[in-house]
Amino acid sequence: MRKTLLALAVAVPVAAALAAWWCLPSREELAARLAQEAGAALGVGVRIGALDWQLLPRPALELRDIATDQQRPLELRRVLVQPRLLPLLAGRMELHSLELDGGTIVQRSLREFSRAAPKEPDRAAPALELDRLAIRDLTWVSYSGVAVAYAGDAEFDAGLQLRQARFWRPGLEPVADLQITRLAPASQAATQRFGLRLRLAGGSAEGEATLHTAADGRLRLQGELAPRGVELQQALAAFNRNSPVGGKADGQTRLSATGENALALVQGLHTATRFTVRPATLLRFDLERAVDTLGREHQGQTRLDLLEGQVDTQNTPGQGMEIRFTDIRAQAGALTATGSARLHQSRLQAKAAVDVVDGVVGLPISVRGPLGDLQVQVSKAPAIGAAAGTVVLPGIGTAIGAAIGRMLGGDDAPEPSQPARR
Repeated sequence: MRKTLLALAVAVPVAAALAAWWCLPSREELAARLAQEAGAALGVGVRIGALDWQLLPRPALELRDIATDQQRPLELRRVLVQPRLLPLLAGRMELHSLELDGGTIVQRSLREFSRAAPKEPDRAAPALELDRLAIRDLTWVSYSGVAVAYAGDAEFDAGLQLRQARFWRPGLEPVADLQITRLAPASQAATQRFGLRLRLAGGSAEGEATLHTAADGRLRLQGELAPRGVELQQALAAFNRNSPVGGKADGQTRLSATGENALALVQGLHTATRFTVRPATLLRFDLERAVDTLGREHQGQTRLDLLEGQVDTQNTPGQGMEIRFTDIRAQAGALTATGSARLHQSRLQAKAAVDVVDGVVGLPISVRGPLGDLQVQVSKAPAIGAAAGTVVLPGIGTAIGAAIGRMLGGDDAPEPSQPARR
């Protein structure tokens, strides 16, 4: 009797699998159908280069060379989906794993989905269960055009509740990664707590975050991190940037976001960081030489005794990252500078006051324009004002804004290619 039951337990799913295999369309027909459905959901055309599938010994669907029909297409080199057989035969989508291997995601192209996708409020999305997500060699192209490759692993419990995840920049030394761990067992509670640990540029940041799910399904994220010993030059290099400032930063970061899903949280993430860098180095500007020559020469480096202030970053789905600097204070010997600035889409607007003990006191400076072609206005002593403005605002602003919250924010702050025009 026991052998008979065991034989039936094996024979029934095999027979069901063979029946499903017999009824399934050809690979070409299935690729065309999936491309059509994906295009209808996104609102843009989708092409699938090749498709392969199997039911035994384990169900698997492999898609290759997927691309959207856009000026800057989103591309996925290989997608492997491994569903569970019995739930699949019953019409439920329960995935053992989803693997994304190679591809490019262009942030500017994502905003076309929300504009072009048809609105179907009465059509409920099918429930999806997923055990494991694996990402390899997936390149994110930020709104400012900087391409950075990422990898990641995530594990989920029922209801797509995240259990743990790790995302990292592959091939870097020292390591750059973000680890997320749920702090309590899975439950039906609307609020969940996660531990966060960021390693970046020889430093670290540890903290916690809470994720609240509202009755309508919207998500709200809040959290705190405490960066310690993050070397700014290495931090920017980890994300394919060159830093004008060196030094180890300490601080306290608050983060928040709301959205309908995880991608919306990332694209709308806001961070607020109080930071201190002591000492700091301006890597491509000699302040003393600039002051001595009234701005005619400034090649070299400058050591700052102190650099501190607050930087706020705000991600947006369609306009990239906006960075605001407030309460910025830099000190180098007899010189003290304070100011504020806004950096968005490669354009800077900034105001500062520079105090020089042996010279001008409270010198007001206004800096604005595209990075690389900045316009500097001062009330008097234009040469000294332009030199000091270049140091305090674009250099410091770009370094801090791009380094703090990099693993959390997604987008990049462009770096200035040239000093301010005088």
